[in-house]
Amino acid sequence: MTRHGADSWARTTRGIESVLQRWRGPTVTPDLDAIASSASYTTEDGREVPRTEQVSTRYGRLLHQLVSEYRPERMLEIGMATGISAAYAARARQCYAAERPSRQVIVDPFQTVVWAGGGRALLDRLGLGTGVEVIEATSLLAVPRLEEAGDRFDFVFIDGNHCFDYVMADLVMTDRVLDIGGMMVLDDGYSFGVRSAISYASQHRPNLRRVLLDPPLLHWFRERTLKRRRFAVFQKVAHDARGASAF
Repeated sequence: MTRHGADSWARTTRGIESVLQRWRGPTVTPDLDAIASSASYTTEDGREVPRTEQVSTRYGRLLHQLVSEYRPERMLEIGMATGISAAYAARARQCYAAERPSRQVIVDPFQTVVWAGGGRALLDRLGLGTGVEVIEATSLLAVPRLEEAGDRFDFVFIDGNHCFDYVMADLVMTDRVLDIGGMMVLDDGYSFGVRSAISYASQHRPNLRRVLLDPPLLHWFRERTLKRRRFAVFQKVAHDARGASAF
């Protein structure tokens, strides 16, 4: 582990305690909570459509607290759908925008063709579109292009295709553009593909350190039951040095 990675890990250990305390406290995003729990969303052309995919209110609030705590300058999201997670993150970014301008890049090939622009419409309606760029391409194409362009990020939120191989592809590709000390959050840890990727990363990616959301014993119990946390949080503590061409 580099000195920078070690220092960042120490700050994260203290920071996650602050995040969890605020997460358990009163909500600071009542308007977003109401939207996240609603049964429908509004498309760009003004239609009301039943909502089928979204981050939950509880974990939207956790994402908001994580972004608020770590104040990323450059955030990358894989998957947007109706824009709930993007809105929670953008609201958190808005809180520190005056002192630390930030950028939020969202990759979603289906934003128009499946979601009818519902995610973009939500950000625009809430005045949260500043600094947001939506790329309508698969992550398999978009993330390597971002890497080739020299883009780097300090916070990644992965909520795309939940099949194991696609989650692993997103994990590997986003790790390559994530700075040391940066945070990686995977949503939907209940699903087979995501939880398998989380398990693999925890055991076989030494450059990604798991950030526990519970005391170790409770974490162990949750991981082995259906009570596991929806989010899995990692911090990048070093570059992936495995193999001659690892990075």
